[in-house]
Amino acid sequence: MSQLPVKLDESLLDDCHVRYALRLLKELGDDLALRAKAIEQSLSSRTRFLPTIGNPAELAAVEAGKAELAKAVSANETMLRLQALIVPALENELESHVRTVSADYVRGLSALDNMAGWPALLDRLVTKLAAVQSALGQARNMVSSGYDWQRREFSRPANESINRALAAARELDDIIALVNDLADRYQRDILRTPQAAAVLPRVPVVGFRLRIEHVRTLGIAEVQAEFNRTLEMCAMLETIGLNGLREATERVAVQHRELGAKYLQSYLGQLRAYMDEHRLVPAQVTERIHKLQLRYLGAVNFPFELG
Repeated sequence: MSQLPVKLDESLLDDCHVRYALRLLKELGDDLALRAKAIEQSLSSRTRFLPTIGNPAELAAVEAGKAELAKAVSANETMLRLQALIVPALENELESHVRTVSADYVRGLSALDNMAGWPALLDRLVTKLAAVQSALGQARNMVSSGYDWQRREFSRPANESINRALAAARELDDIIALVNDLADRYQRDILRTPQAAAVLPRVPVVGFRLRIEHVRTLGIAEVQAEFNRTLEMCAMLETIGLNGLREATERVAVQHRELGAKYLQSYLGQLRAYMDEHRLVPAQVTERIHKLQLRYLGAVNFPFELG
């Protein structure tokens, strides 16, 4: 294993010895609990009919066993408190180290940072969509007014309303393309990173400008139906597409962080396995725990010699 930073190495050693102590305390507690239960069952079976008779030595053994078990339980609780205090520092040191040794991990973090402007971009998309819906509604209401049935031409006010709808549609198409370009960039950025499974959805590409331009080639009877269909697509994009995209964005952000945390935990698991196998010194456990208790808890309260 490559050389670790001093602080991370020390934190891993502390963690290694605390975990070792917790394992020993659990074994000790389980063993003491079984012994106490066995003695109590033996006494109970022999004194069931003579409850006032008991062997003082056996009764003393029961009480001593209970006291020893209580001491082990108390020590275990203290160790869990200690572990809860040292693990966050260890995880911070680990995260700093991984940032220096894993370019893929850093690239994954940067990909999410690059999405900081995403919510504001979606807000702009909502605004542009609302503008298209408003312009389309006005154009739909205007196309029949002053329509030249012989020449099959719209009136000038109707054409102007269609042009306004086209301008709004062009801006909407542009913002959709911008959103999808950013989503595609994000996917490229997280490729082969620990966060690669946090996939961001794209906005459906409708091509609103082309659809509105197409109405100029239609007869008046078909124009209204085409406007209605386009407005329905706007409504679907709003209720299903954009709302779903916002929800998906929140899920992706959570998943992105979870995948990063999972990667760090996997990295930590490998370091812990190495420490357990190569760096653990059982004879030093008690001394190290005493130092950790003094540092984090302000007092030494560990009644066992572990090794």
